[in-house]
Amino acid sequence: MLDTERAFAARALVVGWKEAFLEYFAPDAVGFENGQVGLARDQIRGRPDPPKDLQLIWEPRSGDSAGSGDLGYLTGPSRTVLPSRDGGRPQHSSYTSIWKRQRDGTFKVVMDVGIPTPGPVSFAPGFTRAPQEKRFTGDYDDTTPPLGAADNLLNAGLRTNQARAYRLHLAPSARFHRPNLQPLVGERRILQWLATQTSFSSADARYAEAALSGDLGYTWGGYTTRGRGPAAQRGFYVRVWVREQNGQWKVALDVLQPQEAPRTVVQ
Repeated sequence: MLDTERAFAARALVVGWKEAFLEYFAPDAVGFENGQVGLARDQIRGRPDPPKDLQLIWEPRSGDSAGSGDLGYLTGPSRTVLPSRDGGRPQHSSYTSIWKRQRDGTFKVVMDVGIPTPGPVSFAPGFTRAPQEKRFTGDYDDTTPPLGAADNLLNAGLRTNQARAYRLHLAPSARFHRPNLQPLVGERRILQWLATQTSFSSADARYAEAALSGDLGYTWGGYTTRGRGPAAQRGFYVRVWVREQNGQWKVALDVLQPQEAPRTVVQ
């Protein structure tokens, strides 16, 4: 999976981001475009061709995969560079890609989200696998608490108090990606920030998928923050979950992508 992401990033510098995305996204990959949910490859095809000199550059720096090897995620810094505009000043962001093994054994992207950041995103040198605190290693069957139930429970709590809701659902080394902020890393830092945030007016789960081994999965849905008019932000959330030995699902990575913030921010 990691090698495939690196090949994907290298390919984008040769053929451009648009063609590379079409090559590496799964046919059933989901995308968020202008507030609409659809097949990602159809949305990509419908976007204008980027300028010839535009470069979307990214690198996987952290992530994890399920014990069964069929599902995983990667995240890292990204930047968009257009030499012919703004003196070539890069636009910085942080991306998250969800990867799933296909029937032919290859990995393809099934979901890709990104958020703009105020500057370059800092990661540890090289690639660091996300910590695996007390990960689930038991049998995964019909009696196992479903991932969708954990997602729904968290969403219900977010309508009342974000910090209180997440306190029960965060992995110790969780990552929070929020637009126009540097990523928040670690349970303590995240909860401190959440204490300053208002509750959501809505958070609605739309999809949940767990790996065959039951130790990792992801969910996505829609959200609206409290406020009126421009103060209310609408968009989509994507969460990566890990399952602990006690059977409980915990959030390892949580991304909010507003309707107006696609991964590729320059056309």
